[in-house]
Amino acid sequence: MNEQNGNVVLPKKWNNRVYKLLRMSLPGSLLLFLLLTAPQWAAAGTLAEMLREVRSAEVNVSGENAEKAQLSGATELALAEKLFRRLFAGENSLELRQQWSDLGFELTEKRSETGPLLVLREHGKGTKKYDGKGFFVFAIDRESATVLQAPHSFRDAETEIIALELMVKNNFRAAAWNTAPVRPPVHSPLSPDSHAPPAKGYILAFTRALMAIEADSYVVQLHSFEKKKTYTSNASHADIILSGYGKQSSQAIGWLGRCLKKELDYKVRIFPFEVQEMGAGKKIPGANYSAVGELMQAEDNQGFVHLAMSSMFREELRSYPQVQQELFTCLSRE
Repeated sequence: MNEQNGNVVLPKKWNNRVYKLLRMSLPGSLLLFLLLTAPQWAAAGTLAEMLREVRSAEVNVSGENAEKAQLSGATELALAEKLFRRLFAGENSLELRQQWSDLGFELTEKRSETGPLLVLREHGKGTKKYDGKGFFVFAIDRESATVLQAPHSFRDAETEIIALELMVKNNFRAAAWNTAPVRPPVHSPLSPDSHAPPAKGYILAFTRALMAIEADSYVVQLHSFEKKKTYTSNASHADIILSGYGKQSSQAIGWLGRCLKKELDYKVRIFPFEVQEMGAGKKIPGANYSAVGELMQAEDNQGFVHLAMSSMFREELRSYPQVQQELFTCLSRE
């Protein structure tokens, strides 16, 4: 362990045992205090408050009603896609804000360590009722074609805050979160997901707009899993499970898998070759349907990434900036 200007600098790679020993040496309350008071977490905390406000009215909505809440008409979604394109193109005008307001959204600017951000969220409807159409953050003046998505953040533990922290601290172009709960996906390796795909109209419009502006766009969806709830030994021993969309993994997945295996001291497995569950795909055993993955596949875009993280990896990703930086290095293709 080295010191620079009085600050402790972690070695490039620490194995999991060392991480656990360090975590055990700090009282839980002290570690929480350090995370909450560190400047790099402040912007993520502010955005988290904004996100949870628009989610709060939807927490008790479930099943069919939650999915209906996200349905929007074709005309509305076509307009939303045009407005998303303008955001991806870097526009931040009063006219654009008014047009988003007409659709029931508020567009505001916030600061982060890495520069200004535009935050798009729904207006409250008198008693703070929301339609669950999503929460979106766009970076201003960042040179990146990579976006983050947390499509199941109500069920996929910690993906909400991990996406927030990655977005505000690193060179990602934008990020999107769902704001209405839907039925959890089925991860069984024995049969394809039998649930109807949830409606994600605005996130699909967001993705279409990205592909229109950035031909080589890269969408990273964050998911979680618990090792004890997996069905196969390969999955139960994995820390990260990567997947593209469809029966064959894309070139992006192959490159990302090699990068993560090199940069991180964690078990990285690629679906469907090294593990047969927690992947993404339609009517494929061990895989879950993804509307975004299907859209990108139809557009012949190979930049879709389904990244599933174990509880231990999620905890250490949040606790140690070094781990987060190594993940970002691979996800951003730098």
